[in-house]
Amino acid sequence: MAVFAKYKDGVEVDDRIFKTLAKYSPDGVMDVFASDQHGSYIKLTNAFFKHIGVDKEADDNDVREVCRRFAKHLKGEVTAALFNHLAYLSEGFKELLGEDILLIGRLEHTKPVEVDGGRGKLARLAVEPEEVADKVDAFKTLVYLNPDHKESWEKNKEWLIDIFERCKKLGKPLYNETLFLEEPGDSKVDKAKKLPDALVKMAEEFSPYGHFYKTQVPVLWVEENGKVVKVCSPEVVRDVGKEMERISPRPLLLLSAAVDFEQYSVQYGSVCDLVSGPMCGRAYFKEAFTMEETKDWDTLETSFVKIAIPRIRQIRTLAKVMAKSWWYKFEWMSDEAKSLISETREIKPGVKADFGY
Repeated sequence: MAVFAKYKDGVEVDDRIFKTLAKYSPDGVMDVFASDQHGSYIKLTNAFFKHIGVDKEADDNDVREVCRRFAKHLKGEVTAALFNHLAYLSEGFKELLGEDILLIGRLEHTKPVEVDGGRGKLARLAVEPEEVADKVDAFKTLVYLNPDHKESWEKNKEWLIDIFERCKKLGKPLYNETLFLEEPGDSKVDKAKKLPDALVKMAEEFSPYGHFYKTQVPVLWVEENGKVVKVCSPEVVRDVGKEMERISPRPLLLLSAAVDFEQYSVQYGSVCDLVSGPMCGRAYFKEAFTMEETKDWDTLETSFVKIAIPRIRQIRTLAKVMAKSWWYKFEWMSDEAKSLISETREIKPGVKADFGY
């Protein structure tokens, strides 16, 4: 193994990891379709069954079915896609997704271990990276963090450090995601108001343990008790994004954190020049499960294409024009590494209308 690049904090990237990233993203843009949310898919599929009048509780087989149906429509639309093991271990999944899309496999269990009455959550594995390394191109982890709960904070850091080392040994890029965990009893507004300070602290301590740091940003508004409550301005979103970018030794990716697409599009637009791309899921597609046109599995697929693909194209065009290249945090790259990448980006507007001007 040869060292192809080095981050400013001294972490080295070998030829296997660099070549994987360069193969799928030679132009530097890392736009990711996130489809690994097991618990969310259960809720969405239950809503789908209720909508179409089917008396059934969603299970793992239904989650797998949704993922496979969505995956086959991503060819040519995204650089990378994130799925959980129910999908990526299913027969022929990589071929279904498309060989030109970097397949990121979720490692952690959908249900972390709650401690101290829910004040902390401890990440745990659903699959061992060594056992599934041949099924995916990269790995992803998620830890829930409460900055005020030191026990879970430190244990999650130890867990993540171990996973990062194992991924490096396997020659697989790691996408490291964190989510803010509110105190039990906090309202949505309480949680939202804590985000600006918490996110900076989380990025400072957790962003080094991966090749990408997948983060949320402060929310503009929340819906609580039937009311929309304004929380912060786009200026605050950008200020927090700038500070996270400054202190993180890794390139950032922006997740949607369960906000609707109308809010995510503003969040992403506010920080698109500070990050290496989006890593978005539900905001793209969740309405498809209960659209009027959705009558069965096949029409759910059609609804997904109708609503999600234009949104993906909109955000991806913004990323192509504005995003930082995934290699920009490297302090050094070998000549061979440089030969595999290009600063030139082919930009094709994804959503457009021609009115003759």
